[in-house]
Amino acid sequence: MTRNEVGSVSSSVVWGTVSHCRMTPKRHEFAYPLVTLQLDVDQLEAGTLNSGLFGYNKTRFLAVRNADYLRGDGSLREKVQVAVREQGIQAPLHRITLVTMPRVLGYIFNPVSFFICFQTDDKVIACVTQVHNTFGEAHVYPLVCEPQAMPVEWRFAKSFFVSPFFDTEGEYRVVVEREGAELGVEVDLFKSGQQVFASALRGQARVFSVANLLKTFMRFPLTLVLTMPRIHIQALFLFLWAKVTPFVKPPPASPYTIRSRQNRIHKARLWLLSKMRIIRSR
Repeated sequence: MTRNEVGSVSSSVVWGTVSHCRMTPKRHEFAYPLVTLQLDVDQLEAGTLNSGLFGYNKTRFLAVRNADYLRGDGSLREKVQVAVREQGIQAPLHRITLVTMPRVLGYIFNPVSFFICFQTDDKVIACVTQVHNTFGEAHVYPLVCEPQAMPVEWRFAKSFFVSPFFDTEGEYRVVVEREGAELGVEVDLFKSGQQVFASALRGQARVFSVANLLKTFMRFPLTLVLTMPRIHIQALFLFLWAKVTPFVKPPPASPYTIRSRQNRIHKARLWLLSKMRIIRSR
């Protein structure tokens, strides 16, 4: 499938897989099917993707909301532009692709979303990455580079508590391998020069349409709401089988850490975790 087959922009539904591999103290790896969206930000904000099934800032079965992403006010494009401007990128961004999972009946948990920014159609200049933990927080990593063709790699210090089985030490490597007809993104973690964690999101794009959204739901009816249960299953496995000791979550220490949009499910979880002393009560 070429870019022309998904229209003049890259909005699409991606059927793929997400894989995780932890190297220490015992090797533990898994892979799950995953449905994600590649959304051209300008097309999203213009409302041309809206339908009876999907909506931007609307109440629909599937939805994307501006308020779920990045810091400050303004449109998604404006917030992305501010994030990269703070890192020295002053020129207007030519194209921005948001890689994310949508809300389902109002519910959302997005472990990570990527705003892949292009100076031209094929030259990447930034990847504004938003990471969520299961404690009601999000963190924005505004990654910039000289304009270059994919694959593009960034290395940067970890500064956000994501999993209770890793502290905030270490260095991330993010690689945007492909975008468009195929999606490929890697996120790896290194400590003292040794890789301790590897993850990858890869998949094939399909035209963003009501028909393909319906096909996606028919084929993967529960995938979009299984992320949080799967995280807890894997956490129990690490705790009970691998005997990994959880860290107590420290208070946020970066201005790029923000409060995540929460619903009642997340609030109930946070209360339970505070009682288990995995996070500090606030």
